[in-house]
Amino acid sequence: MLTLKADRLEELERDLAGNSICSQAIPKIPMAMRRKPMLCFLSTKKGYLTHVARSVVYYAAESGKDKLEIWNLILFAKPVSIARIRSKIEGRQGWRARKAITGGHVSSVAFDLIMAALLQVDPEAAKFAEGLINRSSPPSDTTPNNAKINWAYQRDAVITSLEIAGIPKEQLKIKSQLDENSSDELTSIFDINETVTTIEDLAILQDLDNTNEDWVFVKRQHYPAKTFVNGEAKLTVILANKLPLEMQLGVDLIYVNETMKSVVFVQYKMFAGTDGEDGYRPNDQLAIEIERMHEAAATLAGVATDESCDGYRFGSDPFFLKFCSKLLSHETGSHVPGIYVPVGYWKRLLKAVTRQGVRGGTVVHAETFGKRYFTPTHFIDMVARGWAGTSALQTDVLAPYLRDMLAGKKGVVLAIKSPLPANPMDEDEGLPTHHRVVKPKKPRYPGRKPKTVEI
Repeated sequence: MLTLKADRLEELERDLAGNSICSQAIPKIPMAMRRKPMLCFLSTKKGYLTHVARSVVYYAAESGKDKLEIWNLILFAKPVSIARIRSKIEGRQGWRARKAITGGHVSSVAFDLIMAALLQVDPEAAKFAEGLINRSSPPSDTTPNNAKINWAYQRDAVITSLEIAGIPKEQLKIKSQLDENSSDELTSIFDINETVTTIEDLAILQDLDNTNEDWVFVKRQHYPAKTFVNGEAKLTVILANKLPLEMQLGVDLIYVNETMKSVVFVQYKMFAGTDGEDGYRPNDQLAIEIERMHEAAATLAGVATDESCDGYRFGSDPFFLKFCSKLLSHETGSHVPGIYVPVGYWKRLLKAVTRQGVRGGTVVHAETFGKRYFTPTHFIDMVARGWAGTSALQTDVLAPYLRDMLAGKKGVVLAIKSPLPANPMDEDEGLPTHHRVVKPKKPRYPGRKPKTVEI
């Protein structure tokens, strides 16, 4: 829903005449809507819809907003009253549709309500709009279940880890959706990948103190693992799963950044409903998980403070919740759409929430957070630069918490980023090496021995 002044529309129409496409800066839209075809209603007369067009957002604008690409612009035979459309909107998401029609992006459910109301108010305008929609056949099966959800969440956790480590996500050659013909006994996204190893084959945990019974337990587990390498960064991803995907309760991500000496924990939660419109209801399971986080945080608080520059963090809370939509029908190679919030803020939010569910229980929607959340881009950048997480990697302190997570009936993604050894001969046997030897140009000062540079 785009509101424009008449002179701005004239500029766009001139661009359309010359290039068949034009662009307009708009407020940021959710990452899940990027690169998705959208119908765009335009208003150049206050209180009325005057045009409809096809549109899409590919990139951000230089102003810091998003860049909306527009084409196939059609002028309605007569302006359509927005007030009349609002009066005809009905349904559970009616409040969202009535709010969105005044300007901004619209969820798919709210969009359907607006289209139904437009058909009642002005059938001819609705016909023009409908003619711009490509009604392609939906996927064969979009019904979410635990296996599909856990597949998407595990993949999201691994992609998040790769991007934090600065490793191209294209190295993870695993499809975005679970194949309907896949085995019911899959426990992780690595089960179909022949290049994975088991945790016992990795050197990452072999030097830990064997006298610590918690680490002995961790080392005994045989979980699928994979090492990714890019330049001087090495990421070891361990998918610690106890049950088939269909029987798991959720996914935790533990990201260990050895370069920045920080650890971050992420717990995944789902908004219910097709578009997450039914919100999230805090339950006893979450209370148990937060209590474990609280105990771990209390133990970490007893560790000596790191006064170095590298040890500085925005806060002392290394625990985050990621809220995602339940319907995972996306086919992109990126993240599951969602938002991140620190657990400490979540506790405060629960006390302040006044919205109640239909059965009297507390329910939280995406709108409840307002602007107080991190997008995947914000979160990745913050963790990669060492602004969030624990102040130092204290294995003896974290080991009991890791044991509890590994022993639970859920999926755990443990991602450990390590710098590669300076000397290729010191690398773990069998790991790929990406070092190139480059001979520099003729030295500026003749007579000095040229250096050989490793990249």
